[in-house]
Amino acid sequence: MAVVTFGQSGAETMYNAFNNVFLTRSGGGDVFYKTAIDNADRGGTWSGSLDILGAEDAYERSGDPEKKDLVNSLLTTWLKNNPIPWSWDGWNDDIGWFTLALVRGYQMTGNQPFLDAAKYGFDYAFSRGWEIQHNDGGIWEENPEYSARENPPRPATKEALANDSLGKVACMIYQSTHDEGYLKKCQQIYSWVLTHLYDSNTGQINTGIDQSGQVDTGTAAYNQGTFLDFANLLYEITGNRDYYNDAKRAIDFGRDNLTVNGVFSNSAAYLNTWADEMARGAGHFVRDNRLWSVYHSWMKKNADSIVQNRRTDLGITWNAWAQPTPDDNSLTANNFVSAMAWLQFTPAMQPNEIGGIHIITNQKTGMAIDSAGKYGNGSPVIQWGKNDGLNQRWLLTQNSDTSWNIINLATWESLDCPGGSDADNLPMVQWFSGRDSNQRWWIDQQSDGTYKIWNKASGKVLDSGSSTSNGAALIQFGWNGSSVQRWLLQ
Repeated sequence: MAVVTFGQSGAETMYNAFNNVFLTRSGGGDVFYKTAIDNADRGGTWSGSLDILGAEDAYERSGDPEKKDLVNSLLTTWLKNNPIPWSWDGWNDDIGWFTLALVRGYQMTGNQPFLDAAKYGFDYAFSRGWEIQHNDGGIWEENPEYSARENPPRPATKEALANDSLGKVACMIYQSTHDEGYLKKCQQIYSWVLTHLYDSNTGQINTGIDQSGQVDTGTAAYNQGTFLDFANLLYEITGNRDYYNDAKRAIDFGRDNLTVNGVFSNSAAYLNTWADEMARGAGHFVRDNRLWSVYHSWMKKNADSIVQNRRTDLGITWNAWAQPTPDDNSLTANNFVSAMAWLQFTPAMQPNEIGGIHIITNQKTGMAIDSAGKYGNGSPVIQWGKNDGLNQRWLLTQNSDTSWNIINLATWESLDCPGGSDADNLPMVQWFSGRDSNQRWWIDQQSDGTYKIWNKASGKVLDSGSSTSNGAALIQFGWNGSSVQRWLLQ
């Protein structure tokens, strides 16, 4: 029997299979993922959020407009059925998953109610959950006034689930608003996790800590991955290399200690998801930091195992990626979303060096493309002497049409050709990232190793105008092959 491996269309195939099984469009206009293969009820609050995060992974990979529309519809339905306030839910990690799906959805769609709800949720969970009387800080997993009413009463603990998910949310709200208050809270949560739940010698994230200070040293792929993504977010936002080092230890611990022969695999019946957050954490860390030569073969091994062990009649794979998926129709959508998520972040072939974080300098002048740190739609993109600052660091991610998005790490906005105009000498700007054609760029390597960067909408190339003056505009012009139109990715 031939061995099946993960191929070029594998991520899209798994995404379509997941949607074929679970995606529901009701007569009333609601769009949601149903609870299980044999249960047509709408997915739960936090569990439904985990499924939506999987749909967001597919849009992140592709930039396809129909996937953006689906994310918008899923979150609109979710908010309609789960309006704020959320005081009925005492679990702060639940609110972490609600708000993570919502803030990420805002970054993809620009739909303001998603951001408003994410801010409400974070503010609510942080204000009630963060306290310093026990453990010198940290957010309660379930707030004590709720856990005391459980039958039997549940001891209140502070766990990675709540702290890391909400920490990620704070980071992403900061990216979306530049409100420094959220960055401070993001760093505050991270510092507490680092000193109470993270083993800096091994990279392990522990489950939690009780009121007496006793640490639960249990591990989980989702906890490991959420922290990994959290650390990488802070590294990209601040440029502080310590966060990168924390993330590196976290991914290595997950790979070396939470897998079966290198493959994430857990068949426990009590689980919802298992390695979905590990998919995002590893995917972002490896892609953004251009570490494919270190991790691609391992990520591909997991992808191959996912494909080999899928349920052949439905095309979906459960949490135990190293075991054949059983013909059990009671399994929930959450049991399958981790495999779908992993494939969205794993290229079939090891990528080239274009993707990831770069400083982009002009061949002729040596000047770097710079955001000037100015946030807001229409803010100018300039050139400046290379200084390696966040203003000059750009994240390049690819779309399904092979074009590239170019996003600044100081502003988290996209390099944009205004209106898609083809006018020569037109200055480039920054804009909210909508992945429209005027924000999509072809990046073609030339015979001398430099790159021609040209806009999908205008067909014109980035041009330095031969200026060596700090603050000079970055313009577009018709391609003539000269050194002022050739760029280096560093």
